[in-house]
Amino acid sequence: MGLWEITEEHSFFEQASPYRAVASNPGQQLQQLASRMVLMALQPLFPIDQIHVNPAGKPFLAGGMAQFSISHTRGFAAAIISPQIPVGIDIEFISPRVLKIEKKFLNPHEYALLAEFSEHDRITFLTLFWSIKETVFKCWGNGGVDFSEHIRIQSFTPQHQGAASVQFGQSTAVHTVYYLREGDLWLSYMQAFLQ
Repeated sequence: MGLWEITEEHSFFEQASPYRAVASNPGQQLQQLASRMVLMALQPLFPIDQIHVNPAGKPFLAGGMAQFSISHTRGFAAAIISPQIPVGIDIEFISPRVLKIEKKFLNPHEYALLAEFSEHDRITFLTLFWSIKETVFKCWGNGGVDFSEHIRIQSFTPQHQGAASVQFGQSTAVHTVYYLREGDLWLSYMQAFLQ
């Protein structure tokens, strides 16, 4: 797993990788390039030019090659690689904008988990919950997921580093999503066979 702070220009990434960004926005192009660079930093012979994207938007390698996940946001890119087990990773900046979408991804139990916090801390951990759910969604990779009903956070440690217990879909199995805070950025990641 790796996290990259993007300080380089487009030319740096384009010289180092065969990948060409497809986003129309220059900032998003830079993020896409950097996320592939993280893969290459983690595994120098990673087949960047063999990445495909499934209908749900998950990048993958054909033929059962390594499992991986990428994420990017303003100024940062992240990636995680596993030989066989599906993985997910997400990075999110802590922002009050998450309040505008909380009804789309929280369920009553999760509202209760956040009820005791001050507004500032609630925004912090609400952003973490969004990141955790994005991580599970990316690990699943097949779309068709209702974030409030299908990804259920059972418990978490309200600290800058920890683990959350999460249930997915109709399964009663409990999966672990790990997370850490780096400044105003949450990074969350997991490795699991989701059903």
